[in-house]
Amino acid sequence: VPQEAAPLPPHAPPRRPPRAPHVPAATPGKRAGTSSNVVQSPNGLSWLRKYPIQHQTSVNKETLKMCHNCLWNTFDTTTKVLDDGTTFVFTGDIDDLWVRDSSAQVHPYIKLAPTNPKLARVVDGLIKRLAFYIKFDPYANAYRIDTNYKFSAMQNALGRHDYISTWDYELDSGCYFFRLLYHFWKSMPSSGAIREAGVREAANVMLDVWEAEQYHEEDRAAPGWKLYRRPKVAPEPKKPWTGFGGLPRNGKGNPTAYTGMTWSGFRPSDDACRYNYLVPSNMFAVVALQQLAEIARDLWGDSALSARALTLAEQIDKGIQEHAIVEHPQYGRIYAYEVDGLGGHLLMDDANIPSLIAAPYLGYNVDPVVYQNTRRFVMSAANPTFSKSHDGSIRGYGSPHMAQAIRSNIWPMAQIALAMTSDSLEEKLDFIGQLVRTTGGTGLMHESYDPNRPAKFTRKWFAWANSLFAELVMSVTDQCK
Repeated sequence: VPQEAAPLPPHAPPRRPPRAPHVPAATPGKRAGTSSNVVQSPNGLSWLRKYPIQHQTSVNKETLKMCHNCLWNTFDTTTKVLDDGTTFVFTGDIDDLWVRDSSAQVHPYIKLAPTNPKLARVVDGLIKRLAFYIKFDPYANAYRIDTNYKFSAMQNALGRHDYISTWDYELDSGCYFFRLLYHFWKSMPSSGAIREAGVREAANVMLDVWEAEQYHEEDRAAPGWKLYRRPKVAPEPKKPWTGFGGLPRNGKGNPTAYTGMTWSGFRPSDDACRYNYLVPSNMFAVVALQQLAEIARDLWGDSALSARALTLAEQIDKGIQEHAIVEHPQYGRIYAYEVDGLGGHLLMDDANIPSLIAAPYLGYNVDPVVYQNTRRFVMSAANPTFSKSHDGSIRGYGSPHMAQAIRSNIWPMAQIALAMTSDSLEEKLDFIGQLVRTTGGTGLMHESYDPNRPAKFTRKWFAWANSLFAELVMSVTDQCK
């Protein structure tokens, strides 16, 4: 279990050294990596690198076969096109839809949609489905396809009912929704789904929640919604794996102070946060809000919504710069994984995306020095989730989420994020090679695996990771059909 950062010796620099207000880099050459693939953000707020960088090379037949199988895994095995015009995309061996997973699962299809009506229909329908779920309850993270399932009293106490499969409030869920809208709009400008009133309503609901959760400690509720609380729920008899230990303070979570960032109860791993300003998710929120602002302004003609989104993006980004950068005695200034605005912080990274490593892939304008320091920290023994094989040929990091199943676990998703945020073709090919060698003979990605025994893994059917692998391979070759 990752531990809180140890107190620094008296002579060490302060944890959050004073610094000038954050000014996004305006010169491409000053950004991390090469200056190619650097574009001006449409709203002019920042320079954004486009990751993964597109390279062109050849890969072996085994890699291409895996890329093909992984690319179409979601379309072939986890997609249900429904008669009501929506699409239900479940996660794999769990037959529920996660907002995060489903959006990421179809992400590689977006650029293919203009020439493939089937893929366009899948994504168009998923947008409508997600908007419906968000309006039903924006604090849920996973949903069922219908209301036929009979929840127990214990499950009801966990917030599960009707369409809600799990009621873990995860900030990144809304980020993925906005990202999906934005990229599909750019790929399919004539899409009808993005113009539907229900989608705009869902965007407003999500923004209301994010604004309210900036003031979680002050018990500010979003309009039309109760305060989010996740208290302890006792397990069902003879089922110790059920129930929930509860967020501290009767479900409110640990104390926080206002930072400008917005609160999250849970991580993208579905584990509860320790310090509830989850930095990678707030980084993602900055980008997602900029994307929402452009949609609201240029497509919906809603200048008020656009202005709200940009204001919140600026407040969150300022909070990151002022509260989420800490001084590490070995690696210098690095991004913390979680902070509370009161001086508490957690130094680690979790494989699930959004992660600190994946921030540039998601479009966040990282401080290049702080990010490279963070990258060195994450890929070292100082990061409690780092792991490698005995011979050092397999390297990556994992998540506390699977530590009980595989103590020193590596998640393919983490290795994919490391590769997709690299400027080096050689590094990307190295990680692709590691991923191909560690499928346990299945030819598909998994949730996690033992780097010394890759045949020991969790989740044989995990479509999110499959889509990410295909996206990675497609960034180095156009041979993946």
